[in-house]
Amino acid sequence: MDAGKLNRRVLIRKQTDIPAMGAAITQTFDAGIPAWANVEPVGNAIFYGTKQVGESTTHRIIVRYQPGTVTDMVITGDHVIDQVIGGVTVRYRVKRASDLHDDRTYVLIEVELLGNA
Repeated sequence: MDAGKLNRRVLIRKQTDIPAMGAAITQTFDAGIPAWANVEPVGNAIFYGTKQVGESTTHRIIVRYQPGTVTDMVITGDHVIDQVIGGVTVRYRVKRASDLHDDRTYVLIEVELLGNA
């Protein structure tokens, strides 16, 4: 992975659901961790394969490994990733994260596109 391919600015944020009045839920987000990323849609085989098992992975996001903040053990399903495209914030839900080459250089994050934030 060339550093030049990390050409999209993203914000990795932890989402917390807090009970609100009338059985509603309020979503709150932390300040987040900014990172440069490579954002790519998955191929058709992966997209439809994950649809069949109910996981619905739509994109892969690769970010540089940062000890203590951006690791495969820190980023969980409680996180979302925001990306600003043409002035519009697009939000992704994290499905899973893994060390890309088992060398603690890059983290591969599989996500589901949620739409505009």
